[in-house]
Amino acid sequence: MNRPALPQNRFLRGLYLMAQRYLRHNVAIQSAALAFYLLFMIFPFLIFVSALLGLLQLDVAAILRALREFLPREIVDLVAVYLGYVGADPSPRLLVFGLCFSIYFPMRATNSLMRSVRTAYHLGPPRGAVLHVLKTLLYTVVLIVSIALTLTLMSVGDRLLAYAVAHLRLPVFAAELWAKLRFPVVAVVGYFALFFLYALAQDGRQPWRNIWPGTLAALAAWMALSWLYAWYVENIAHYSLLYGSIGTVIVLLIWLNMSAMTLIMGAELNGTLMSLRKDKGAA
Repeated sequence: MNRPALPQNRFLRGLYLMAQRYLRHNVAIQSAALAFYLLFMIFPFLIFVSALLGLLQLDVAAILRALREFLPREIVDLVAVYLGYVGADPSPRLLVFGLCFSIYFPMRATNSLMRSVRTAYHLGPPRGAVLHVLKTLLYTVVLIVSIALTLTLMSVGDRLLAYAVAHLRLPVFAAELWAKLRFPVVAVVGYFALFFLYALAQDGRQPWRNIWPGTLAALAAWMALSWLYAWYVENIAHYSLLYGSIGTVIVLLIWLNMSAMTLIMGAELNGTLMSLRKDKGAA
């Protein structure tokens, strides 16, 4: 049986290979599994973040305003409930409890995503179980640090800017410029966090060009899809009217599944580009 001829156009061939990879690698099933782990991760992590915000007295309102820029209102309201409830009564014990489960469940989610990345690169199962667990733990720590840095940029930044303007004679235009640059900086933090995950999933060192395109595309696609889905939920879907209180859960599950699929397809894009370069070299 002859294989179907690939399109001659490089762009169309890439789209064909991406669709083929989506079906062969069962990306839909992998996305559902990753979304399941993310769902179990999000609530303990919110408890940890809420306790941390309460102990450090960070600006919760600033974080919620930033989240409303690209997330559906139902999800932001759910986050606000957790942040407000736990942050109002900060407890070191609650912080430790949230931290423990915020390591376990993200490790499961990271393990699932790493296996999907390895599938995209045609690497197969991890060679060493112990090394794989250590890599997963390392990335979980990096993820927590990245999120803590992001929260700091979104919340503490306002207070520091106001203090610097009032007491350190920082020019107002410089404070306004930094306020606008915070979100690009947050995007850069997210880029390197995702880049590190794609790189850590490999058995050895990959060239930069085999990792950065999918990382950038996944991050850009995730932000765009989150914004479009938020607009869709606000203006067209109205899940709360159709499903009542369970509408928030439906919105959350769909958003998590979209996010998981975007992260996996970023790795698949890298695999597709590697195949295209290999075909070009063989021609």
